[in-house]
Amino acid sequence: MIDTIMLFAAGFGNRMRHLTENSPKTLIPILGQPMLHHALALCKMYPFKKVVINTHYLHDQISKSVDDFKKLNPSFPEIIVIYEEELLETGGAIKNALAQLGEDPVFALNTDIVLKSEYNIFADMIKKWNPEEMDFLLLMQKYNRAVGYSGHGDFDLLADGKLSRQDKEGNYDYMYAGLQILKPQKIAKHPLKVFSLREYYLNSDKVRGIAAKDSTRWYHATTPEDLVDIEMDMLAHGDQ
Repeated sequence: MIDTIMLFAAGFGNRMRHLTENSPKTLIPILGQPMLHHALALCKMYPFKKVVINTHYLHDQISKSVDDFKKLNPSFPEIIVIYEEELLETGGAIKNALAQLGEDPVFALNTDIVLKSEYNIFADMIKKWNPEEMDFLLLMQKYNRAVGYSGHGDFDLLADGKLSRQDKEGNYDYMYAGLQILKPQKIAKHPLKVFSLREYYLNSDKVRGIAAKDSTRWYHATTPEDLVDIEMDMLAHGDQ
């Protein structure tokens, strides 16, 4: 059973301009709650025993926000906040947190996005997870169903779960939704200190994808203007 999740919360959020001059992007409020709190609320769907959060930019603010969340949610599992003296990117963050994550597979979630799901998205991914054949299992969202996303998708998703990124005109059908299962021990073997997990997605034959169900909603605030669209869509779905 996977019982640990890492939340990535160390980034600068440079594209959010004035909103991140004095606040980490992960603490930008959406419907009155920091994006980090939306991520922690999502974690309530699954019986995690440990939540690990990496920080760098304005890390004291994140630590305080975590304390605020714990006061409101006293039964929430253990939360460990790690301060990175330099920004390590996603792969380096996993490698740096190995002592807290342990040797078994873990979930990892970006906190600069908001996922809303009507089903237990973690349990659904575990059903698909096969550690004999996979080093990574990525949650994939249809790119045209994302609010605040201005890219062209990341991959096409094949019938066997493999990801395809062949050169093509137009858009890929799916984008990476920011939630994955991975093996920390695999990441620990990387020779560099600072590196992104993206290189594994593009170069490993043990990466698979699972499509999010149509009821899943995905939000990403690329620019300050996106916040209005996100909140309007969330309110239209009855979020408070």
